[in-house]
Amino acid sequence: MSKKPKVGMWSGLTAVTAVLTAGAIVGTTVAFHYTTTVNNYLDADTYKIIRGDSDEDTEYFKSDFTSDEERESYEAELCAQVEAEGAALLKNNNNALPLASGAKVSLFGHGSVDLMYGGTGSGSVDTSKAPNFKQALEDQGIQVNSTLWDLYSSDDMMKNYSRITPAAISDTLEANTQYAVNEAPWSKLSSAESSFADYGDAAIVVFSRSGGEGADLPSGENGTNDSWIKGQEGDGNYLALSAEEKELLQNLKTLKDNGTFKKIIVLINSSNAIEMDFLNPEICGEDYGIDSAMWIGDVGQTGINGVAQLLAGEATPSGSLVDSYLYDNMANPAMYNFYTQAYPNAADYNLLTDGPDVQGMYSVYQEGIYLDYRYYETRYEDAVMGTGNAGDYNWSTTVAFPFGYGDSYTTFEYSDFNVTESADAFNVTLKVTNTGSTYSGKETVQLYFQSPYTDYDKANGIEKASAELCGFAKTDILAPGASETVNITVDKSELRTYDANNAKTYIVDAGDYYFTAATDAHNAVNNILAAKGYTVENTDGRMTADGDVALTYKWTNAALDSTTFATSENGTAITNLFDEADPNKSSSEPGEVTWLSRSNWVATFPTQPVVLNATQTLADHLAFTRYDGSKADSVEMPTLGADNGLALVSMIGADYDDPQWDTLLDQLTFNEMVNTITLGFHNTAAVESIGKTRTKDENGPQGLTAALTGGASAMCYTSEDVMAATFNVDLINDVGRCIGEDCLAMGYSGLYGPGINMHRTAYSGRNFEYYASDPFVAGTICAAEVNGIQSKGVYVYLKHVALNDSESSRRGVNTWLNEQAAREIYLEVADKAVTDGGAWSVMTGFNRWGAYWCGAYDNLLTGFLRGELGMRGMIITDYSGSSKYMDLADGLIAGSDIWDSPDPTIHTTLAPKYENDAYIVTEMRESMHKILYTVANSNAMNGWSSADRLKVITPWWKTALYALDTVLAVLTVLCIWRLVVAIKRKKTWTAEQAANTASAQNQQ
Repeated sequence: MSKKPKVGMWSGLTAVTAVLTAGAIVGTTVAFHYTTTVNNYLDADTYKIIRGDSDEDTEYFKSDFTSDEERESYEAELCAQVEAEGAALLKNNNNALPLASGAKVSLFGHGSVDLMYGGTGSGSVDTSKAPNFKQALEDQGIQVNSTLWDLYSSDDMMKNYSRITPAAISDTLEANTQYAVNEAPWSKLSSAESSFADYGDAAIVVFSRSGGEGADLPSGENGTNDSWIKGQEGDGNYLALSAEEKELLQNLKTLKDNGTFKKIIVLINSSNAIEMDFLNPEICGEDYGIDSAMWIGDVGQTGINGVAQLLAGEATPSGSLVDSYLYDNMANPAMYNFYTQAYPNAADYNLLTDGPDVQGMYSVYQEGIYLDYRYYETRYEDAVMGTGNAGDYNWSTTVAFPFGYGDSYTTFEYSDFNVTESADAFNVTLKVTNTGSTYSGKETVQLYFQSPYTDYDKANGIEKASAELCGFAKTDILAPGASETVNITVDKSELRTYDANNAKTYIVDAGDYYFTAATDAHNAVNNILAAKGYTVENTDGRMTADGDVALTYKWTNAALDSTTFATSENGTAITNLFDEADPNKSSSEPGEVTWLSRSNWVATFPTQPVVLNATQTLADHLAFTRYDGSKADSVEMPTLGADNGLALVSMIGADYDDPQWDTLLDQLTFNEMVNTITLGFHNTAAVESIGKTRTKDENGPQGLTAALTGGASAMCYTSEDVMAATFNVDLINDVGRCIGEDCLAMGYSGLYGPGINMHRTAYSGRNFEYYASDPFVAGTICAAEVNGIQSKGVYVYLKHVALNDSESSRRGVNTWLNEQAAREIYLEVADKAVTDGGAWSVMTGFNRWGAYWCGAYDNLLTGFLRGELGMRGMIITDYSGSSKYMDLADGLIAGSDIWDSPDPTIHTTLAPKYENDAYIVTEMRESMHKILYTVANSNAMNGWSSADRLKVITPWWKTALYALDTVLAVLTVLCIWRLVVAIKRKKTWTAEQAANTASAQNQQ
């Protein structure tokens, strides 16, 4: 008898293999759709090099280290040094710090066991190997309360009382509300209370605050009832102490009073300025007994070791704040317009107000140039002098610690201040002496100037700050009694101001200019007031302290100069470029804005957000694509696909205008250009026709980090504000060099960083990625870092140019400001980084200038960056994989070169419509020129000789998926065949069984 056919088995196997095959095909399709992302994640080869005969030295960029271990060890110490030089001592009553040798301490606050090493999002870092606070202190011989540490570190506490943050890169307004401190209540510490007395030399409290990409921090108020500005705790202000944090301080004060603790020390572990009312009993109404306070920012991978060195006295604090710290952050005039608003009539014009293609949300920089200390100190001076209708402004109840402030364990004296003028600069010398008797230390010398606020300025809408940082220097370590003479050079261009309404270029006003050496911005203004004859006594106490006339110098400019700085260093005429971003001048006509003015503080100070309205013209300007194809035949179609035999390696060191570039560019095909330009997510593609290798680009505001894309990361340095707070150009240049070394060692040629946006308010989600509220220190430190990074053949992308100073509605938000503010504040960092640091490239912002997306704003990209600054490299978009408004044609025309996108759905798919458009193809060719020029001068060329050629290959994972799909398909076909055979056999078998049954019955 034949066996019963296994139809059920083969049916099941057929179903399984069919499902697996279908799943594999779908998975393969998705993977192929995101080829760029998969290649980046797997670091898959997309080409192979066919070596020619050559004895050239092809290591164009070399490492200074002999091994990875040497590099990593050096960087660990460097990060700690940055923190030790950047942390700012704010308060130190009765010399509470440093701690005595062998001190026994208790650490309080969730932040003590869960430090902020950096922010979240594209700049997030891997800190799995970072030392914790306890380890760092113990390495300095300080004993830490293990009972309390273990309690805070317990699973229960970590589960229930960890800080709450939005999901990374949420990009929703609702995400702003999802921050919470979530500090453990005092009652949860009861099981450790018996251990406090044994570790009572100090109670060290860590207050941490998180920030990250895609969400701003909630302030609780801004003159509106908008739901997205309130946090989860208290009155919704994330940067005020929570009820549990206040309770913690109250109980520590009680324990200090009864002798359990000798002192209370607070560490501010945040790049977002926490309100400081709790440090001043007269302001907050309660004395928490805090003896010492220190701002440490986000500490990076090994920065906590630097903090421990400071606490133990192994190092002396020398950092200076790069933001003013306030008692109430709402005193910042930018707060009322910081969060985005919807045009009230946005729906009338079908303008989108959420999602990846925002059109109908806006923000107004109504404060103009008066960012941070430019406001606090200028209104202070006017209040002292009785000018500008300063009203009842009280600096002492507004500012807790001014910009530039930083105390020390020792004291310093300034003397022999001298200024000499040359044709194009002022040369300043100053003697600095350590007048202390115990501690050695470094001192940061800050140089400020004041420009006259003239009748011409008032008549033409020009604003002037009472003090502007224009130079700084950091001494070497000075032993008690030792001195050093520092030298600072101030280029006369620092004195210029932008006249947007009359001269429409940079001017130098007629009148008296003051220079002063100072410890901080407030000290600077007091010195200048003293030079003008003001004292505490003759102002009835309106001055907070008498200034030092000996530290001032007056220079007089006889006549207004509107020509000296009317052209850039490369000869480009400078005139208004950004009128379309000024509501009072824009052709979009959204409404009028009254800018904050020192001519009348009370009348112009913002008290609620500016209300603007959409218009038909504005709606037209906000269209996703503005190019209509009308220029398609305005130029000749460039040559494509020529066989000229050139390779990119032959262009190393060639000038941008070298005629050979045209010969090389003629070899490109249209598809090669499209692939390179539209799929630039963390790479520039390999191009077979010219032998161009694929390059890897990665995030890097705090150092090389591939945490977002899943690749390997390197040293995470401190947040950028701590770097700036060092006021140490040489130190940060070394940080840049080491970041470049990391890229060189790990195969990266491009870095998405440094971050160059401004600390417009304390509530920006990405303040950790940006240097400061002052463009001079930010630009100077950035230029030093950029110079170091690029010395290793790594091209930087300064990000984000420009006005991406908040995260709310960032994908398309309409940003409105005047040209003076744009040039003097928000573009100044890019200016210094490009002209002084030599930055190759930039990343544009998600935001718009007025109605024009950064990446499609010709005046910004071509007029300013390439024209005035002479920037030589490429311009990449921010992530563009899901946004239609980041349009390919408009961007190319304006000067964008490469789209940070892994997804071909939008820009790659649309590109073929321009294949016969000679104008757009020509723009694509010019973008390729910039991309290739950048790559040819990078470490991507290491290992390439002029005899080598490149062959594009299929990455291994694609071959594997093809094989998998094929095997599963074959198995499915085999199963189907076997199923068909089984079904046929079953029919035969069934018939046989029926016949056998009938035969048996007949026999009976």
